[in-house]
Amino acid sequence: MPPTPTDPDRALVVGIASYPKLGLKPLLGPVWDAKRMADWLVTSAKAHVTLITSDGTGNNSWTVSDMRPTPDDVTQGFISYLAESQGKPIQRLGRRLYVYMAGHGFMPEPRNLALITANALGDSWIPNIQATSWIDWFADQLYFDEYVLFMDCCATRTFLYDGGKPLLKKTAARQDGRGKVVMGFAAGPTLESFEGPIGPKGEIGGLFTNRLLRGLGGAAAHGDGVVRTSGLISYFKNPHGVVGSSVVADSGNEHPVDPMFPERAELEFASVPLPKYVFKAALADGVVLDIWDTDGRRIASGAIANGAVTLPLGLGIYRAQAPGFSRLFEIASGIAAEVILA
Repeated sequence: MPPTPTDPDRALVVGIASYPKLGLKPLLGPVWDAKRMADWLVTSAKAHVTLITSDGTGNNSWTVSDMRPTPDDVTQGFISYLAESQGKPIQRLGRRLYVYMAGHGFMPEPRNLALITANALGDSWIPNIQATSWIDWFADQLYFDEYVLFMDCCATRTFLYDGGKPLLKKTAARQDGRGKVVMGFAAGPTLESFEGPIGPKGEIGGLFTNRLLRGLGGAAAHGDGVVRTSGLISYFKNPHGVVGSSVVADSGNEHPVDPMFPERAELEFASVPLPKYVFKAALADGVVLDIWDTDGRRIASGAIANGAVTLPLGLGIYRAQAPGFSRLFEIASGIAAEVILA
């Protein structure tokens, strides 16, 4: 087996709000959204983040009149991973690459999504980064094992340009498969994304990003407290699946968010603490009670003592099983800390 690099996950985060000459309305949320996403990636995912926004990148700042970031600014983020891999015996940089992009966008083909950059000139010149193609290329090259792309931008078919694709060698340097990929878009083909007041002081942000961050923060966790791809997708369809006491459910007053997930590899994103419940059952002391979720995972287990066992569990429908014993039950919002398995 080749050596496993100890480098952290990488993340390229882009938020473009200023488009001086595009002719579309200015955006208020992408920079704040990008910074919030970068904060989650640093604090929770422990990733090394490259942040590029309308304010600048790293120690370099620019003004609106600079019409940046440009495609070159963003592309250099991707190219930096190629440069980093040079000279390494296996050309592998780490476990996972995250890419997040927010701003004006369009969908030149049904599965591909492109972010328009700040130097666009009306509908005469639409420079862009087709992030989906970059992820596909990297997944084939296997610089990382896993790839996660989240894009909070419109998916309209207004433009037909596809110039944001990477012009790179197609032959994979590591001929041993393809990386696992997750892609989540704020909207499907022909649809728009939306932003609105979501912060405590009325800050404007993308509704998709807001729900995404809530999900990653624990609201999309499975019953074992782990946030996985399938949990995120379910959470977007059912915004009330919340675990833990510090997670706030969506109010239901937001504009409907109907995202698209064209790639759905089952990856783990985070773990959150779960509330504990006392399960009472007519079982002898020492009998092990197993809790299974609806996906067939055993997520909690403990031995009965004095007719009860205390186990951590998130919201959901479960089956409690022991030799000669089987009961379906549900953990819902506001349920008492004691569950009677009659």
